[in-house]
Amino acid sequence: MSDGTHQETLGDVVRQLAAIAVIRRRLVRELPQGAGNGSMVLAALAQHGETRLRELAHHLDCDLSVVSRQVAHLEQLGAVERRANPDDRRSSLVSITPQGRALFDALVQVHTDLMDEATADWTPEELATLTGLLERLKDGLSRRARRAQPLDRLPVRSHTPPAPGAFPPPAPKGSVTDPAGR
Repeated sequence: MSDGTHQETLGDVVRQLAAIAVIRRRLVRELPQGAGNGSMVLAALAQHGETRLRELAHHLDCDLSVVSRQVAHLEQLGAVERRANPDDRRSSLVSITPQGRALFDALVQVHTDLMDEATADWTPEELATLTGLLERLKDGLSRRARRAQPLDRLPVRSHTPPAPGAFPPPAPKGSVTDPAGR
């Protein structure tokens, strides 16, 4: 594939992933009890068990203050509980409650049902191909993230607009890759 065609195709991939992210945010806002924002916290606690807040933020690659707010919201719902860390009085431990586990299981079912509906006309082979390709993409992005080097093509936290051509051109108006129909 020529370099220009490769860049165009990668631009298409980026636009599709961005469109999916927009749709996912919309779907998360529609989840019951406003639990969508804490769903990743519940997932991490379900996977890792009782965890220090700082470790939870690390697992989620989020700022500690963001995770702390989500945990506070989930505490109000009775989905998680926080207790003093007996090994370090400056920190607390967070764990999922039985009610939180039930909420997490319900959220997983909602997401599974959405994916089932969205892929109802897909063959098992197409789903297996998608799964394999997404895993390969995740692994490649994860390797890049572990190197933790700043992306040199992005402007450094200023109000300077990105250079022309820094992002792929917008999708045609009303296309599948432009969910807003702009």
